Amino acid sequence: MFTSEDIRQKTITLSCKTGAGHLAPSLSTVEILTVLFRNYLNFNTSDAKDETRDRFILSKGHGAYAYYIILNELGFIPKWELEKFNTQEATIKGCLTENPEYMIEASTGSLGHGLPIAVGMAQSFKIQNKKNKVICMIGDGEMQEGSNFEALMLAYRFKLDNLLVIIDANDLQAMGRVEDIALDNDRLSKVLSGFIDENYFDIDGHNEEEIDKCFDSFYNKKNKSFSIMFARTVKGKGIDILEHSEKHHYRCPTLDGYVLKVEDE
Repeated sequence: MFTSEDIRQKTITLSCKTGAGHLAPSLSTVEILTVLFRNYLNFNTSDAKDETRDRFILSKGHGAYAYYIILNELGFIPKWELEKFNTQEATIKGCLTENPEYMIEASTGSLGHGLPIAVGMAQSFKIQNKKNKVICMIGDGEMQEGSNFEALMLAYRFKLDNLLVIIDANDLQAMGRVEDIALDNDRLSKVLSGFIDENYFDIDGHNEEEIDKCFDSFYNKKNKSFSIMFARTVKGKGIDILEHSEKHHYRCPTLDGYVLKVEDE
């Protein structure tokens, strides 16, 4: 089964070989997605549309490269899609486009849409007495969208214990640092913790043991309402010139002299 180190290297290769720019916001998601898809998310590799599957919504749909790599590892996205990525021939795009055949559940990247979709899915499953789980990953900059807070209020109101909200808190957004534009992440974490009475986790989003404990609590314990994982991450994790860099939200590192190593390929 795949490892986060392998997913990170393949994600870097995908960007550097195709010139696709949204590498930095993809690299902050690697460990979380690896643990989720490897150990917890329920799906059927023989049927991407299996109705019993859990739903994963990547609301920060611009940071999808590691997600694409994992879907390829699982057999949902064919190899040729990755080889033609960032060209007119590919059907997977820079931002996520819904594709049931690839188990891509929603078109996202226009920020503030993923969580409302996830809340609707979770409520639908509750009404139908289904056991499906819904996991939604949101960017910290994306949390400036008011639609997310409307969705959180509904999630609390309907006690959606089948919903996990993950905040990819990497401190940066497209046009700068989150603390210079809206709330810093310490304050945002305090605000979000007020939406639920239990199962709020403020963790290192690159520590697989901490990530695993969060998923284990969500999947295997009886909860009263929805859960939140506030994951402190590093944007551009794994490449020095990308880490914590404000200018690399959409910029392939090869433009700044980064050379893809042989072992990265």
